[in-house]
This record gives sequence, structure tokens and C-alpha cells, in this order.
Amino acid sequence: MSRSRTRPVTEPGRRSLAPAERARTIIASATGLRVGVLNLTHEVGRHAVGIDGSLLFLAPADSPGAIFRVAPRLPAQVVTVTAVDVATVPQHDRIRGSLRLTGPMRPAIEPLPAGIREHLAGPDPQDVELAGPVLRMQPTRVMLTWQCERGAGAGGPSVEIPVEEYRAALPDPMIELESQWLPHLLLDHTRLLRTLARAVHEGLDDSIDVRPLAMDRFGIVLRLYAEGRHLDRRLTFAKPVACGCDLREAFDDLLRRVAPDEPGFSC
Repeated sequence: MSRSRTRPVTEPGRRSLAPAERARTIIASATGLRVGVLNLTHEVGRHAVGIDGSLLFLAPADSPGAIFRVAPRLPAQVVTVTAVDVATVPQHDRIRGSLRLTGPMRPAIEPLPAGIREHLAGPDPQDVELAGPVLRMQPTRVMLTWQCERGAGAGGPSVEIPVEEYRAALPDPMIELESQWLPHLLLDHTRLLRTLARAVHEGLDDSIDVRPLAMDRFGIVLRLYAEGRHLDRRLTFAKPVACGCDLREAFDDLLRRVAPDEPGFSC
């Protein structure tokens, strides 16, 4: 794959989510968590995230060992919770990053939002009756690994996020739209993706496969595959977006900047 030349479209500044925002986005969108203590782990299929970034889940009856054996009068169990971020479109490597939270887990004895137990138990009413107490895990250490926008085979560096920043951050507002738009772009807008890729990769030809990898309120990341290698390239929106209408305008603006003769973006 030839070397890329970044044009002004990606300048001024490669804006993207702050690490704390990325962490809150990953934990908010995770479809499953791995909870562990020492050498014991258990998969938790449903969870909720508090305003402060704490996690709520039900203690399952079939967990190994004493992972979820906690009580108000006993010392808090310190656990590690891992969430893996996976791209919503087919990729050679769909794992974009991971988040590891460590902290004490206690029974949630305070009043909880209405319906939270039913949400955590899932759609089967029987699961509500069989599940154990609602537990709250309060992170005291936050480690983020983000692998996007790095070279082929490069596992992104792990960075420790100050707990205060994690608690104060919010998930990216594009969290739901990203999961819908990336497959839509791949299936219905291949020409648009290749047009955008040409703006950030010189000499793009038919041998290079272009796929949308990630999107946030600041821009979109494309992954370019060729000869068993890949490059990730970010295109930055003119301004941060907050809704679907903003997103359509942002793509129109990108196209006007990189390919004025191309027709505008249309869903």
C-alpha cells in the first residue's frame, strides 16, 4: 500500500473523542461484559451505566466460585470488568478497542430507577424472579485501549484515565447512529466511501478495499485494506454533529470539500 498524503480536509487538527469520552461510549454501547476476580470470570449479558459511570447488573445464580457473593455487611468484592468494542461492519479485525474497569462491587441498596431490574434481567419474565440482587460496581481504575487509526497489527497503547475524568465524561451522542450508519455506508454508499478515501490516500486503486470503521461527532474513520495490511484514516467534519440531520449535512460538506463535482450525499 503506498504512503498516504493527508490533504487539508483532515487538518485543522485531527479531532476525536477524548479518552474519557471514548471509555464512557464503549461501556454505554457494550452488549456484554466480562466480570472477573483473580482467575474466575463470568459473562454478564445486560448492564446499565449510572450517571457517574458506575455499573449495575444482576448477580447470576450460575457464576463460578464466589464472584457475586456479596452482602451489605461484608467487605466489598473488588472485581475487574472488561468491555470489548467491536465494529458493526465486517472487518478482518473487528475489535476496535477495549475498556477495563476495576473497583469494588456491592449490593445496590439505594432506590433504583423504575424498571431497572426488569431491564437487567432481560425479556423473559422468569429471569426476573430467578435472578439475584442488583449489584453496583464503582470503578476506581479505568484503563482504555483504542486500536483505531494505527498501523496494521498495532495494538493501541493502553492509557489510564483519571477516575474523575471518567465520571464527568458523557458518551458520544452518535453512539446509536454510528451502529446504523456504518453498515448503511458500506452497503449503499460504496462510491462515497471511495471518494472520501481518495482525499486521504494518494493513488487509491481497485485493489484497495475501503470500509467504514468508526464514527463519532467529530468525523469518520475509514480502514483501507491491501495486500494483507491496513491503514486507518480519519476525515474530520467541519464542526461536531449532534443528530442525524447534522450528520447528513456533515457528509455533504465533506464531499464538497474533497470532490466538488460529485453529487451530494443522499440517504
